[in-house]
Amino acid sequence: MSANTASSQLLRLSRALQESLELSIDVNADAERLAELASQVEALNDQLSAHQGEKIMPYFNMEFGDELREALPYGPATGRYNAYSPDMEVVVENDRVVSDICFGKRHEGPPKSVHGGVTSLVFDQLLAFACLRNGTPGYTASLKVNYRRPVPLYKTLRFDTWLEDIGERKIIAHGECRDGDDVLASSEGLFIRIV
Repeated sequence: MSANTASSQLLRLSRALQESLELSIDVNADAERLAELASQVEALNDQLSAHQGEKIMPYFNMEFGDELREALPYGPATGRYNAYSPDMEVVVENDRVVSDICFGKRHEGPPKSVHGGVTSLVFDQLLAFACLRNGTPGYTASLKVNYRRPVPLYKTLRFDTWLEDIGERKIIAHGECRDGDDVLASSEGLFIRIV
């Protein structure tokens, strides 16, 4: 099987696992049926364990081209091969990294809203992508997120990130999460350049 075919099947597996995560949150069955389901998932885990080894593609991939998500293909915030990662597209618009994201049940904190830690996780990665896209990759030194309104589940939201200040060692990046014209959350990250 070619690497391209293997990666497309890995994506298919990740999407199926994502759906399983979503469905498991609201599952309602008696103890006997839950035991059967748990046994089936455990059997799948045994099969997955038999195929552990070197990843199909590197965890960190600096040959990402125009697809920033391929820089960290297994990451929990933006990795397309991670079942926890939200559904999203990441594009570059002028000097900004922009992402349209739809969060699911697996990201819920307060009722019908995204957990603040998940919002922070996504901001951290997208701000880092803005640094990477600019050719100034860096490690997160600090991250501040201001939550203005609840971030809703099941709705496509726009995350917009950009660099504010690029120094010799430090980079300041900013971001906003919007629902239409409404700013739901904003962020500021301090990144230390990788030298």
